[in-house]
Amino acid sequence: MCWDTKNYYYNPRPTQLNPAIKTLTGIPNFPAYISGHSTFSGAAAAILGHIIPARASAYDAMAREASMSRMYGGIHFRSDCEVGLTVGKNVGGYAIKRALIDGAE
Repeated sequence: MCWDTKNYYYNPRPTQLNPAIKTLTGIPNFPAYISGHSTFSGAAAAILGHIIPARASAYDAMAREASMSRMYGGIHFRSDCEVGLTVGKNVGGYAIKRALIDGAE
């Protein structure tokens, strides 16, 4: 889902629109929107929070931190990160529902 969205919108990264923004790591060679790190982190937080409910808020905080690190690094816009987290949580929720249906939980 994340990569389909990246290739559909094909949005540039902050450093591609504003040369004054510099990164120490360089920029990935694929579109910005939506943030893959945010999507994967949001999905992982949802699933891990389901497995260990007592740690759910900690997993959500870690996902937000991973997501925001991409913005602070000049690799993504805030919207890339926020939408990535939302999509990731939706994907994680879908995985949980599937696990409940097929007995994998």
